[in-house]
Amino acid sequence: MPAVRPSRAVARVFSSWLVVGLAACGGSADDTAGGVGVGGGAGVGSGSGGAVPDAAPPEKELESSYGAPVATGSFVWIPNPASGRVAYIDAKALKVETVEAGNGPTYLAPVPAPNADVAIVLNVLSYDATLLRAEQGHLTTDSLPVPSGGNAWAVSSDGRWAIAWTDARGVPSASAADGYQDITVLDLTEGALASTPLTVGYRPVALAFDAAGSRAFAVTGDGITVIELAAKGAPLVSKNVKLSEDALDDAATRDVAITPDGAYAVVRRDGKATISVFALADGARTDVLLPAPATDMDLSTDGTVAVVVLRDTSQVALLPVPGIVDSPAAFPLVDVPEAIVGSAALAAKSPTALLYTNGIPSSLLTSLDISSATPVPHSVLLHAPVEAVFPTPDAAHALVLHGAVAPDAPDAGAMAYPGALSLVPLAADLPSKILGLDAPPVSVAIDPQGTRALVATGDEAHPSYHVHVASMPSLQIQSYPLGSLPIAAGIVAGAGKGFVAQKHPDGRITFVDFDSGDARTITGFELASQVSDGSEP
Repeated sequence: MPAVRPSRAVARVFSSWLVVGLAACGGSADDTAGGVGVGGGAGVGSGSGGAVPDAAPPEKELESSYGAPVATGSFVWIPNPASGRVAYIDAKALKVETVEAGNGPTYLAPVPAPNADVAIVLNVLSYDATLLRAEQGHLTTDSLPVPSGGNAWAVSSDGRWAIAWTDARGVPSASAADGYQDITVLDLTEGALASTPLTVGYRPVALAFDAAGSRAFAVTGDGITVIELAAKGAPLVSKNVKLSEDALDDAATRDVAITPDGAYAVVRRDGKATISVFALADGARTDVLLPAPATDMDLSTDGTVAVVVLRDTSQVALLPVPGIVDSPAAFPLVDVPEAIVGSAALAAKSPTALLYTNGIPSSLLTSLDISSATPVPHSVLLHAPVEAVFPTPDAAHALVLHGAVAPDAPDAGAMAYPGALSLVPLAADLPSKILGLDAPPVSVAIDPQGTRALVATGDEAHPSYHVHVASMPSLQIQSYPLGSLPIAAGIVAGAGKGFVAQKHPDGRITFVDFDSGDARTITGFELASQVSDGSEP
């Protein structure tokens, strides 16, 4: 089951009609953990390990702040809430067309399909959704009612189901009386489209599906609402699993991961030295006692290992799932003596966990094979404190973001950078490469093969806009100027190109061809789709 890890930061919506909702992710651009994850700038430092300072700040899941616009196999889809249209761009030919949607098309999501490019957009003013299907040169559209409205999508891995829901963290000044408990479940089966409104717990923070597509789960302030999809007739809510018997327990301080088979939920709470495992069939709870509070928890892609990080003791607990239910005291506890670790990022197609801390300045990055019977941590010293880590799917490399990097000498010639990135070889014993950035990073994308990565940089305070394209294993980085403030970066795998959507009154997107290195910009999606050189405004 694809993991969904909502950002702790409020989703960003821009005033330009080029509206792109930032994707919710966890330890990587596509959230490489195996379950549903829900969670609540440092200067240069040696990062050589040592004791955790008293009252150290909590770990920050900054990876989830970096997302991408909607791309399918060969297309990029961009909604225009003002005109009621959706622009779809053929990334191979750089051909732009538009199609009518509903009133206020705003929130888009890709829909998996074996032989077509499919996306769905939520029309916020007409309370419906438009299903867009591009196949063999033709585009078709279908409309389905969405009485719940919403600002987020969850889509099953087989493309049959989509759920529209509201993440309250993206709603400014929401009242406590706004529970956002209404969702709409859409059956996207061709020829049998259907819409079912349902009610879940208070203020959901994640919606996801089991691997079989037979159940969906809403993680809410009231626990986990279980939705039966395979039942005879329309989808229905079958139960709610409480995650705490304490009426005052703050749901915002929890990490929740659900195994791909939908059998178990693994729960971490801030400041607690206990991990709780819930059987979703009957709500039975198993508590796992740890030697220190858990500061992060992620689930492996196959859902068989919960990786729990203990910053106070610089240890990692590897909880076997479901074995931990029968033997809650039987699990490996790995010491990381040379580093302080408080967070983990898991690779999508490798049993590798990357460990680090961003709660305190530390330049150490540690890798750990969580499939090994005797896992041994391996640490590398980078050249600036770590803020966020994005492993490639195979864990052969990692892209690491750093915060502001101060001059290392007091002379006038020294230069401070508002950010930096590093490319770290993990599969080979080679040095990492660091690049100082003249503006903070705003978006990161890594291709499915792990051979390219994009980092878009620039904000209102640093109006020097670029996209940096990294190549692995060469560790070469090519930087391209952008004419406008970048919103988000992404990769169109079927076209072999990366792209950066930008804030512009007429809509703007820049494509970079990975093979040729050419950059091309499209501006004004509904004004004859002019194509200009990528370095021009």
